[in-house]
Amino acid sequence: MKLKINDDYVIRNSQFQYILSKQNGVDKNGTEIFKDVGYYQTIDKALQAFANYRIKTSEINSFEELASELNAIRELLVDIASKLEITIPSMEVSK
Repeated sequence: MKLKINDDYVIRNSQFQYILSKQNGVDKNGTEIFKDVGYYQTIDKALQAFANYRIKTSEINSFEELASELNAIRELLVDIASKLEITIPSMEVSK
C-alpha cells in the first residue's frame, strides 16, 4: 500500500505498522526515493504526525502564516478523513 497525502508525502505500510515518508528525489531509473519520517500503529496517528511534521518543517514567520498553513493542512486532512471515514486527529502541534 502507498497512499499519497500530497506531492511530497505518502503513507506506506508493513505487516505491523504505517510509515509516514517524504519524497527525497528519484533514482537513476526514475523511481521515487522516500525518507521515512516515522512509524505509527494507525493511519490516523500517521496523519496527525504528518500535520505536526509539516508545521515543524515549514518556514513560517508570522501567526498569519501559521494560521494559513494550519487551515491548509486541516482542509487536506478533512478531505482524506472523509474518504477513510475516520475521525480527524487534533490539530494541536506538539512541542
